[in-house]
Amino acid sequence: MKKALPQMVRNYEVDRRHVLPAFRDAVTLAALGLTVKKHRSQLVRLGRSIRQQAFEMRDELPSVKIVELSKFLGCNETKELVIPPLDVIVEGGLGYVELYALLATVVSAIQPRKIMEVGTFRGVSSLTMALNAPEAEIYTFDLPDEVEGTIAEGLTKGDQACVEFSRGYKGAAFLGHPVESRIHFILADSLKMDVRDYMDSADFCFIDGGHSYECIKADTENAFKVLSPRGVILWDDYSWYLEGVGQYLTELAKTQPLWHIEGTNSVIYRRD
Repeated sequence: MKKALPQMVRNYEVDRRHVLPAFRDAVTLAALGLTVKKHRSQLVRLGRSIRQQAFEMRDELPSVKIVELSKFLGCNETKELVIPPLDVIVEGGLGYVELYALLATVVSAIQPRKIMEVGTFRGVSSLTMALNAPEAEIYTFDLPDEVEGTIAEGLTKGDQACVEFSRGYKGAAFLGHPVESRIHFILADSLKMDVRDYMDSADFCFIDGGHSYECIKADTENAFKVLSPRGVILWDDYSWYLEGVGQYLTELAKTQPLWHIEGTNSVIYRRD
């Protein structure tokens, strides 16, 4: 077995040489961001970063390091991960690879035979899971394109934008790919559906659909209905800007062992 390399540990102690320059830069950024339109995006990014750091400081969930995730899930061997091509990820609409690397890590470690996914979007996550679990049947759920009225009103503003952005392109990443035969794409309102009408069990559930409290609660309850005895659930978007997700998972953590994956917006549960 290949010897594990020691991990680099970063030192985050305060360096007094940077205190005054950091204060000066913060004042400059705030002033320019408020007065010069072209610099406003930097100010917004800074604000978001501050909110996320504060959220993580207040977070009371136990954490697991991403480098220890495979072992945490009971896999002691190093697996090669398969990530979709970058152009597929970019066309998927999110443009970053971290979530898909995380999904690949979890799925390759547990090798599920059946997967439940809520929130197909453009299909990059479904494709990633299919590539890393070659025996898995994936049941992925999303709202129909013609969603409107009370359903649309129950979505967060960001979710409504995602529904519009994916209109006509849901599942595009896996359509025509050799893995498509293992992906069952189902259009349904997860607030009203009973997942047992479509599948009887799941070894892995990925929750990334609606982000309101009501949606995340309904999707999680559906996941527990079919979760196998050694099953795993992964939630995305545990962060300051989606209060419904944080509120529900904080409540759930009082009765179920949830773990925040360090450096990510993801929370994981394993049924022991």
